[in-house]
Amino acid sequence: MGCGEEEVILDEEVFAVIVALAVVASAVGIASIWRPQEEGFVAIGLLDESCRIGLYPRNAAPGSNLTLCISVFNYLGRPAAYMVSYKVALNSSQLPTNTTPSSMIPLATWVGALGDRSNRTFLVKVSVPGDAVVGSRVALVFELWLLDPRSGTWVYSGRWVHAWVQVME
Repeated sequence: MGCGEEEVILDEEVFAVIVALAVVASAVGIASIWRPQEEGFVAIGLLDESCRIGLYPRNAAPGSNLTLCISVFNYLGRPAAYMVSYKVALNSSQLPTNTTPSSMIPLATWVGALGDRSNRTFLVKVSVPGDAVVGSRVALVFELWLLDPRSGTWVYSGRWVHAWVQVME
């Protein structure tokens, strides 16, 4: 070596520290890029005819029409097509669950689409069946369904809301 030149020697310990720092930096970088996405969800809400929580109808005559407000929320991380299905349950055993829709026949449906992190609130007019027994209590049920883009079929989301009304003359 010539004058004024210093020899730089990497010993094994310095090399091991450099490799360890590179591995940690790579792991942090990969973890920040490939972190798991939040689990998405959808929701449905039932509001009164003024689109507020609270003053739901308590009584209804057979064949009468009621006005309510439905809110649908999309936080799936992607746009979604939805369907709200209206059914009337005659007792609690006919209500849906988080895994199974009501067995009752839909009386009306509303279809729409939502972007991610968006919602829609809309008025609906629903009827109490004309053959509902006076003196009985029925549940007005609204189920949220999503369109599966791969199969093109509607899939029950496990989300639903209901309001009980007393059938009166």
